[in-house]
Parts: sequence; structure tokens; C-alpha cells
Amino acid sequence: MDEQKVSMLSLDVKFKVKDVLRYNLSVARKNIVNCIVLGLGGLVLLYFFYKMFTTPERLDVFIAKNVMLLIVPLLIFMMIPWRVWQITLSQMQQPAFAYGVNYTFSKEHILLDIGKASEEMSWDLFVKIIETKHDFRFYINDISAQIIPKHNMTEEQLQIIKGIIREAAPNRCQLK
Repeated sequence: MDEQKVSMLSLDVKFKVKDVLRYNLSVARKNIVNCIVLGLGGLVLLYFFYKMFTTPERLDVFIAKNVMLLIVPLLIFMMIPWRVWQITLSQMQQPAFAYGVNYTFSKEHILLDIGKASEEMSWDLFVKIIETKHDFRFYINDISAQIIPKHNMTEEQLQIIKGIIREAAPNRCQLK
């Protein structure tokens, strides 16, 4: 690799629904309200099963009397993923996700080009940069992040972007 390629990398990033969904699910897991609601749903479900195994009644009679104890947790466990799915679909309508973004990485900054709009972001903007199995996440705060899916990159590009990240934000990156 010559020195020019190592100091700068341009990527055309095309997002798939699963990329955005994966990120949104990670955001939902970090949300304290979702954690509390899921915990309560789990406790209600455990209580239902405890009562079911300790009741002297027949199973069909018990379920008929306690159907709400079964419906509430099931609704909880279905509504959070459903809400995340709806958010993902609405985000996929935005131009950046629908048509893709061109990222240009250099040691000084990251340049985003979304067709008619472009933005230059300093490396100081990011509080942490994490590499996951499927993408790179450039966190602006504990929740919001720019995601760069790995399926858009060759092995050489992966090595170049890791080198640029390590040099530009050495104390804020968690790379594999």
C-alpha cells in the first residue's frame, strides 16, 4: 500500500435494513425504560408460570382465569421489537439510508457526502469508536452513532480504516 492510500480512504456506503435494525436494537437495549419494562414483563411471566405449576386447578381453567397474566408479558415482548422495526423502516426512507453516503476518512477529519449535502466531522466529535462483528460505530454520545457497515469494504479497506482510526482517535477506539 502506498502512503496516499493509508492516509485517506473513500467509501461508498450502502445501508441494508438489517444494518439499521441491528443498530436500533442495540439502542433499544441501552434504553433504561425498555429494560425496566422488559424486566417487569419477565417477572409477570415468571409469576404466571409459578402459579401455573402450584395451582390445584386444571390447566385450562387456570389459563382462562389468568389469561391477562399471560397476555401482558407477550404484548411487552412483541411491542418493543415492533416499535424498533417501525423506527427502522422510517429511517430507511431518509436519503442517507435509502441512497447511501460517501465517507472520506483522513487523519484530520471525516467528510460525509450525501449527494446535495456534505458535512465535515472532526475526530474530536466522537466520544468512542467501536468495531463490532458487522460494522464500525462512531458514537457522538452514549446512544447516537454513525454506522459504517463492513459489508461495503474489502479486506484492504478494513485495514486502512482501522489504521486511520487508531491514529486519529487512539484513546477512544475499541477495534478488533
